Amino acid sequence: MKFLIYIFTVLFIAQPVLAEFVCTSTTTAADIFNDEDNTCTTDAEVMKITLMSGEFYNANTDNKFGSDAASTWVLKSGNMSGDIGGASTINYLPNLSKNQNKPGTYTHFRGYMSNVITIKGGITTAGSPTLSCVTAGTVVNVFSMTETRCNSYTCITDVDNKAEVDITMNDLDPGGSDNFLYTVNENGLNYDVELMQSDGSTRATSTGNVDHMRAIITLPSAITITEDSVVEVQMYFKGTNALAVTWNGSSAANGCIRISNVAPVFTVDVTVTEP
Repeated sequence: MKFLIYIFTVLFIAQPVLAEFVCTSTTTAADIFNDEDNTCTTDAEVMKITLMSGEFYNANTDNKFGSDAASTWVLKSGNMSGDIGGASTINYLPNLSKNQNKPGTYTHFRGYMSNVITIKGGITTAGSPTLSCVTAGTVVNVFSMTETRCNSYTCITDVDNKAEVDITMNDLDPGGSDNFLYTVNENGLNYDVELMQSDGSTRATSTGNVDHMRAIITLPSAITITEDSVVEVQMYFKGTNALAVTWNGSSAANGCIRISNVAPVFTVDVTVTEP
């Protein structure tokens, strides 16, 4: 008997982006300006992340935010850093052997990662005028770079300023109320993202005690593991469409006003086979 569970989800929405318009090498300033949200997305050239742990959890005996050791099967623990920019990906989880199996029923997958992401990228529009929008300068509101004054500052509109920038995720909803827990339950996606304290089980209560992040994915159906189960788990991250470029709403010629970190793509592929 074989169960195949494929989950594709955005790990966290760092900056809400309504547009699904993707920048390409032929995108013009007018194209972005004429978009409903004056926004397009593009892949990160560099996106450095640190993965910390991956586990299955049984919320039937606790709840999905719980810390019951008996309900937890830790698949791997230990930091793994890498660059998922461009076409690169990271597969964090190893091949599992049967002697690693923890028999039981599991309803959720939980992944842990550092709350600091290093990102680099941007666009230069085609046609006339040719305008750029790149990662540069100081980060504001957790996720965005907005400096457009190029004479005295490192600005986002000068392609020569493009650089790696650290994004510290210590607030998932700046100015809002969902600061430390972000929940999605729509279009077939059911997941939560929490900012966690250093003990690994307590949700952050302030920006000052954020230590790392946890993604909790509700499996489409519970999986049952036996001593003989053959379990394959792949946990991929990649930087597809991880930057959002937002244009000035008054004129295409005025260029961009913001470039923001949106999200790495998080994919979990689980196969359970019973001999």
